[in-house]
Amino acid sequence: MRSTTYYAMTADAQLAEAQRLLDAHVTSSADGCCVACGIPGPCPKRETAVVMFSRTLRLPRRKPGASRPEAIGRRSSPYTWFGNE
Repeated sequence: MRSTTYYAMTADAQLAEAQRLLDAHVTSSADGCCVACGIPGPCPKRETAVVMFSRTLRLPRRKPGASRPEAIGRRSSPYTWFGNE
């Protein structure tokens, strides 16, 4: 018997879209506003993406420096988890 799982492809597509939303809608360290929307705090689009990851029990990929720590006077370190960059 041969079967195709369409749910897995749909879930992967939804997680990819949620990841794109998380990458775009980052809360800035400088003013606490979403860098894409400009509204304070985590915006509704970001919260929706977070819910998608929590329902699938997966973690999103993180990009160091996405919250722009240099805007509040923080320097990024030349060291990473895996050594020098």
